[in-house]
This record gives sequence, C-alpha cells and structure tokens, in this order.
Amino acid sequence: MWFNLLVIFLILFLGHIFSRGTDRFVNSDKNRLKYIAVISLVLIAQSGLRNVAVGSDTYAYYLTFEEIKNTSWSSIFGNFYIVYQLGEGKDPGFALFEKIIKIFSNEYQIFLIVIAILFFVALGNFILKNTTKLTDAIIAFLIYSVLFYSFFSITGIRQTITTAAALYAFEFIKKRRILPFIILILTASTIHKSLLVFMPFYFIARIKNSKYLNWAILLLFPIFMIFRNSISAYFKQIGGFEDYGINEQAGTFTFTVLFILVTVAALVQSKIILKNNPKAYYFFNAFALALLFIPLTWVNPSAMRVVQYFSIYMLLLIPAIINSFSTISVKLKRDMIIGLIIVLILLMIKANANALPYGFFWEEMRLQ
Repeated sequence: MWFNLLVIFLILFLGHIFSRGTDRFVNSDKNRLKYIAVISLVLIAQSGLRNVAVGSDTYAYYLTFEEIKNTSWSSIFGNFYIVYQLGEGKDPGFALFEKIIKIFSNEYQIFLIVIAILFFVALGNFILKNTTKLTDAIIAFLIYSVLFYSFFSITGIRQTITTAAALYAFEFIKKRRILPFIILILTASTIHKSLLVFMPFYFIARIKNSKYLNWAILLLFPIFMIFRNSISAYFKQIGGFEDYGINEQAGTFTFTVLFILVTVAALVQSKIILKNNPKAYYFFNAFALALLFIPLTWVNPSAMRVVQYFSIYMLLLIPAIINSFSTISVKLKRDMIIGLIIVLILLMIKANANALPYGFFWEEMRLQ
C-alpha cells in the first residue's frame, strides 16, 4: 500500500510540475504527452519490476512461463485445434504469446516488463486521445492507481493483455474501421475468451442518445440484481468463466455504489458534458455496459474481469463530469478535484489496509 501511495504522490506532484504555465501550454498535446509518458514509465516500472510474490497470480504465471520452454511449437499450434475444434481447454493464444517472448528472453522479469509496456502504452494512448486537459490525465491516472492497480498492475496478465487490445480497439470504433476491430478482438480473445464481450461495443458505442440507454439500465438495475444468478449462467459461458460457481461471499458494495453515483452524476450533467465533448457519448455507453455487468460480480467476484473492459472508461467519464461543473464555478471544480483526491486515497487505504506489501524482483519475499 505504501509504495502505491508513493506512486500516487508522484502522479500528483508531477502533475503540479507540468501544470506550470499558461492554460494553452499546460493543456497542449505536447505537454500532456510528456506527462502521460513519464507517468506511464513509472507505472511500467512498478508493474514490470515486481517480485513474483506480489499479486495473487504472478507466481502461478511464472510456473506456466517456465513450463513453456519444454512445450514444442507443434503442441502449441495443435492446441488451437484442440480448443476450437474439439472444445477442450481454453485460450491457446496465451501459450503462443509466451513462446514468442521466450524467443527473445527466458527471463520471467522481461516477460512482466513486456506485459507492462503493452498495457501502459495502450492506457497512455487511451488517455491522451480522449482527454483535452492535463487535469483530466492526472485524475485518470489517480483513479487507475486506486481502483485498477491491484488487478492490471500486479495480478492479471492474460486479461491485462486483452484489455490493452480493447483500449487500442476503441480507436477503430471511433474511426468506424470494423475489419481491423474484429481482427484485433478475435486475435486477442485467444489469450482470454472474455474479450468477446467487447465485440458488441462496436455498435453500442455509437448510440448517440446514450442517456436513454443509461437511464434504462439504471432503472432496470434492481431487476438485474434479482435475476443475477440466471443472467450470470449465460454470461459465464461467453466470458470463459464456466469453472466459476456461485460465491455466497460475493458482493462489491462500495464499487457498486460508486458506479451508481457516477452514473447518476453523469446523467444529471449529460447536457453540459456532451456540449463540452460531443464524443462523450462513447464514455456513457461504455459505462452503461459496465453497470449492466456489475450484478454478475455479486454472483462471483471473477465476473469483475468482464466489467473491467467497460469500467475503465471511468478514467474518462469522471474528469468529464468534473469539467462540466466549471460552467457553474471554477472554484467548485477545483474543490471537487481536491475532494475526489481525498476520497480516492481514503478508499485505497481502507481497501488495502491488510494487503501484502509490494517488493521488487531483487528483494527477498515470502510466497503466500
């Protein structure tokens, strides 16, 4: 927790450094690119240099990475036939990805660095191309470090890769390039099947009357919660989570309330948000799908992996909501940013009070 707090301090401190100058200079593409590049490098180092004992799945992936060196190329390619023709096993693309990395290096640490580069270059590009102000980028990285760090930075590997693909695919959606979009999603889905749930977003993202979609899902949300077990049975097969049953301890109360509050705030301010950014309906539509899938997390926490393809648009929607209040008062906007920073840090401290410590790969750590 303490090391992540240090990273959050760097995000805010460097944001302050890059905020010096006129508004035109501070919010210029060049200045924002420099800031995003620096923070992305920090996050790449944080993720890629972690010890194998950091994160719940890091060591398990280490074992599979070591096993790949004894797996022949013919077996790896043959696994595609076994999975997609015989219906046995899943996600054959990940073994191929590991084998390709092993051509260049047998070091697992290099593998982790490659994953970190893939993801944070995609995330940085996503933030750069979908924001216009430096404060938007600062808030986006802050939200990431509080709400998404524990999965993308230190736990997930396969879905970290597929989420990077989804972030790149968003640019194809904006440019209406369906063929590259389909090729990218289908290719990356061989690494984690859950990415297939992102496919319909190509069409849903372009619904311009997004507030109606959001209101509909928000109003139907109690019904989705009531029938979440039945809905989950359908989406588990699509998302590749057939092995996950019902978990009586499942439930993400804080995350669910946060989503509902953000959705309501976005809808209340939707007219101003869309006036400031006519393309913001993309963010609204992504958030609507995230809210649609949240009831599944109350069946099994692993369903959060499906939600995260869409919940990551929170990094864009929350800054858009805050910017909409600048028409009322610049001071109000500034106070909201300060309040958001305080709330996010408190949430992180509460959620990670008993979390295992962070350590670099050269440090000695005990496997849990």
